[in-house]
This record gives sequence, C-alpha cells and structure tokens, in this order.
Amino acid sequence: MSKKPQTVTGVATTGAVSRVELTWTPLPWEPLIDHYRVYALPTTGRHAKPDETHLVGKTVYPRFVHHGLDPAGEAFRYVIVAVSDAGRRGRPSSAVVGESQASVTATGRELARIGEFDGKSLELRFSPAEYGQIPKAYPTAVIDYVQGVDTPGEAWPYLLPGPGDAWAGRKTYRTRWTVPLDAAPQRDVDLALWFVDTTRLGGRLDVAVNGQDVRSVELAKGATRGSREGDATLPGSTLVRSGHEFALPAGALTAGENVVEFTLAEGGWVAWDALGLYERRS
Repeated sequence: MSKKPQTVTGVATTGAVSRVELTWTPLPWEPLIDHYRVYALPTTGRHAKPDETHLVGKTVYPRFVHHGLDPAGEAFRYVIVAVSDAGRRGRPSSAVVGESQASVTATGRELARIGEFDGKSLELRFSPAEYGQIPKAYPTAVIDYVQGVDTPGEAWPYLLPGPGDAWAGRKTYRTRWTVPLDAAPQRDVDLALWFVDTTRLGGRLDVAVNGQDVRSVELAKGATRGSREGDATLPGSTLVRSGHEFALPAGALTAGENVVEFTLAEGGWVAWDALGLYERRS
C-alpha cells in the first residue's frame, strides 16, 4: 500500500478585503500529492475536527485564496489536508486562524457608488461578454459617467481596456466619474475599487481626484476570463477577484462637482465588480 502524505506544516494566513490568502510548506514528491484540501472551521469550538461541510476548496498548489467573505470581516480556523495520487489522506494540519479585513463598504457612509459589491459584473454595460462594443461606443477612449444622472447598465462598461488590448486599439483608456456633493465631507473618505478579474498581463491603474494624482494601483495578474464571464461567485469559477481600498488626501473632495479619474496606464483590461466613495463614521 502506498504511503500516506505527510502532515502539512507552515500554514500562514494574510487577511485582505473579503478574502484570506493562505500559504503552506509544499510536501515532498514521495508520495505524489494529487491535491490539498482546505477547510475553514468556526473560531469557536477549537477542538472540532474538519469534515466535508467545512471544505472551502481544493488546490494543487501550496496556496489558496478564500474569497467571498463578509465585507464586515470574518475569521476562520484553517486546516489543510494533503491527498496523494492514490487517494490517501494525510493528517490534518494544525489549525491557524485567519481573518479578512473589514471593508469600507461595510464600515463607512456611502457617498457615491457604481455597481454592486457582489463579485459580479452583470449589472454593468455590455456584461458579460460584449466587450467588442466598447471601442465602438467610446472611440476616443474616454468614458464619462455622472453620478445621479447615468446608470451602470447604460453608461459604465464592465471592462476598462488597457494598452495591452489589441481588440481595443492598444489605447490608454480612462474614465471620468463626476460626483456632485452638497457639502465637503467632514471626515476622511476612502475609495473602494473591486474587480472580478484582470488579465495575465496585470497592469497599473492611475487614480486622480479633481486633477490631483492620488494613487497608482498595481493590478494582480488574473485569469483573463472576466471578459466572457461575469460571475466570480459561481462554484468552480477561475476568475481572480481583487480589491483595493485606500484613503483619499484630506480635502480632495469638495462641495459641488468632483471628478474622479481612472487611467489604465499599463497592462490589459480590468473587469469591474463595483466602486464607491465612503466617508468614515469615526
């Protein structure tokens, strides 16, 4: 009979918005590992053993991302089990607690938003697969959207193309999001940018507010499937979701019209989930 896999060690977690990223020490080649099983148990009942109701995913790599967690933040006890090519299972790893970061979409007061923060692009223009219409609709590579006037399904394309996209003319596309405010925010304001996928090129998204450069966002290398698939929450989806949330400079937003610009300066397209501006409550 073939040997059982060794117990997985070195499990580490890193929390991010609505997800927890896990890594561990890869096991040796003997016996051959078919896959690793990842279990997420409640943080209560620390002596509970993992069963298939706790299974959140399988992977052939010594890393895994637990997506779709509560935007308010969630914590789990993670356990990894290795399975050999003969179907034999090793002993469960020691449990390691991982906690996702709380999102400003849950903790802040919404000032403006485009789309739903739900892991889907389906409510946005041309989604899920009519990306070829974007260069026809926006020949100047500029997308304008006015909060309170325009709607996501009619005026915010699900993809923002980049210079790496031949189908979009290899242009540097940018969006201008006009946000009118009755009064200047009294507290710090955070910008939330969520994507359902990016391309394998990765890229760089430059953000400016009222003509002031705010942040250059490094985009993850994704699955390059979000141009044809609009729901990253489906079981078995290979879309690579990502999120970026950061504070705007003090005084960046004022009473009246504000213009938030996004320029995809490098790489390929990004597939939007949603974006929003949130004032901190305290």
